[in-house]
Amino acid sequence: MKKNSIPQLVELSQKGDSNAFELLFTTFKTRLHHSLFRILRNYHETEDIVQQAFLRAWEKIGTFKGNSNFYTWLYRIGFNLAITKINSSRENQIDEGFESTLAAPNNVESTIENSELFESVQVLLNELPEEQRTAYILCEVDTKNYDEIANITGVPVGTVRSRIFRARQYLMENLKDRL
Repeated sequence: MKKNSIPQLVELSQKGDSNAFELLFTTFKTRLHHSLFRILRNYHETEDIVQQAFLRAWEKIGTFKGNSNFYTWLYRIGFNLAITKINSSRENQIDEGFESTLAAPNNVESTIENSELFESVQVLLNELPEEQRTAYILCEVDTKNYDEIANITGVPVGTVRSRIFRARQYLMENLKDRL
């Protein structure tokens, strides 16, 4: 899908063209799933949230003004739904079967060859406060810039920088102890 055709698909979707929205769904479904899985850490919950996010996006497509790119807007919907899910149910389980499918070249895990180190990083990430972990993952795994993260999380850029700094500092200090 060409990047410049996304605005056209959005415009058609805003006019009620469900086929255009289906193309948006096909284009962004996997990407949204990977991103939200990093937050939810449960394959089935992530599936549900992705479906809810697209349903909400279809219902609210008329409110999309184009101030950000479509995926950022969609991700914000999914992110809000994921945070609501986390807050309403603290049962976060890692679906190990799905973890192995995330071993794509663009994922940070593929650069970590030592499984012991990977385990240590996973444990430390899970120990971070929710806000720091989310900001760190959006930055390091989803490669979002500070402005995008601020837009997604609804906090100022300075807060994003602070959360990422604290997360990195915590990881570095605690990784030294485990190596």
